[in-house]
Amino acid sequence: MSFIFAVLLLAAPCDSLKSVSLPNTTITMAQTVAAGQFTPPGAGARGAAAFKEVPEFCRVAATLKPTSDSDIKIEVWMPTSGWNSNLQAAGNGGLAGSIGFAAMAGFVRAGFAATGTDTGHEGMNGEFIPGHPEKLKDYAYRAFHEMTAASKAIIKAYYGEGPKLSVLNNSGGGGRQALMEAQRYPADYDAIAVPGTVDVYATKLHFGQSWVYEATHKTPESYIPPAKYPAIHKAALEKCDASVDGAKDGIIDDPSSCAFDPKVIECKGADDNTCLTPPQVEAARMIYTPPTHARTKERLYSPLFVGSELGWEQMAGPELFPNADEYFKWVVFGDPNWTYKKRPVNYDADWTLANKTEIKAIMNAENPDMSAFAKRGGKLIVVGGWADTGTAPGGSVEYYNSVVKKMGEKQTRDFFRLFMVPGMNHQMGTNGIENFNFDSLKVVMDWKATGKAPDQIIATRYQNGKEVGKRLICAYPAVAVYKGAGAQDDPANFECRERKVSKP
Repeated sequence: MSFIFAVLLLAAPCDSLKSVSLPNTTITMAQTVAAGQFTPPGAGARGAAAFKEVPEFCRVAATLKPTSDSDIKIEVWMPTSGWNSNLQAAGNGGLAGSIGFAAMAGFVRAGFAATGTDTGHEGMNGEFIPGHPEKLKDYAYRAFHEMTAASKAIIKAYYGEGPKLSVLNNSGGGGRQALMEAQRYPADYDAIAVPGTVDVYATKLHFGQSWVYEATHKTPESYIPPAKYPAIHKAALEKCDASVDGAKDGIIDDPSSCAFDPKVIECKGADDNTCLTPPQVEAARMIYTPPTHARTKERLYSPLFVGSELGWEQMAGPELFPNADEYFKWVVFGDPNWTYKKRPVNYDADWTLANKTEIKAIMNAENPDMSAFAKRGGKLIVVGGWADTGTAPGGSVEYYNSVVKKMGEKQTRDFFRLFMVPGMNHQMGTNGIENFNFDSLKVVMDWKATGKAPDQIIATRYQNGKEVGKRLICAYPAVAVYKGAGAQDDPANFECRERKVSKP
């Protein structure tokens, strides 16, 4: 009997799944959606157009209540034909609050069974947090695990067997969810890719974001207009472009190893967009400086790095970054009326308040002991952007080094590879002034299938959405170095060389 025939023989009709009984789970919908006929709730005809290429699938919606205060919504989408026998889950950015239907549609098109969750609340804000500690736990880690367990059971009920592999390919807040899974629930996923700088230290991240905002808002004169960013970036490239890899190609390979002082473009005469005034020089210096404890002068988090200047606006613009605003308002202060402009962040008392043991235990995906995930054969790839301005890239490096310190370099490299991409902002893709892309999910699934760890990767380089060449990306702590001859957009003319671990 063929495998496909056996699955068809054992599979349950889609609408019958509504009667499946699972712990703490109420299935509220089970219906077949015809090819191209899915419309996201409240999206209308224009929203439905984005889902026209989705093949027919069995759609199951459920509400999970692991605690009396939980109200976790999930959906599971299962192709009615062409299932690749695997599960892929959609992650959530920021404060979540909705199911990632667009991502799930892509997974189904690729043959996966797909799942997603709103993490237990509606709306991408923190209004749900005060007075609801269990809802905060649901958001931080529990909802994703409960979703995964329920989804596997629903998939087994539909197809007659559970997924052979369960995989993740999520960045940003979804990357934090991925690491939470590997650390807390190591049996949930087999292969995990995080194709963008990961939010490991939530209790530190938003201090880093507010630090950049404070740098350019200490005084009215501190503000750096975005029109000046290209001048700072040009000066940074002149100083650091070829300092590590030997190639002058508009990319700074390891910015943590190059010291750049923006004073080199301090205005000598009239103020214009080619120079910085003295207060703006100090603001730029502060952006490159790690957030620092006001009293002890302890380094609190990673700074933004030289080479990131063209992306400063989201953190250094007129308003505090929304995710940071929500975090301080609801998690730290529990005050819906708090604003940075009325009451700036204090890098002593507020740091202590935000980093209480119980908050860190809920919010941070920082446990360096991943031995259970490694022991069962799990594979993890994290991709960080050295030019990230939303999540300072040093956090990814700090976490990787903490795992090496806890588990040893050899054991760590058996299951975990970090790729720090020069010139990349928050996540891979084809968008932005400068970006890079490669199929991180394929890389980690190939590693899982073959056992051969990726030491280097070829990424496609994009500028303003157009492909401009290829780039060799080396597994940290190695760095790609130009051999000295040939086209600099050809990865064959670079090689990976080990270097001392930097301390961003």
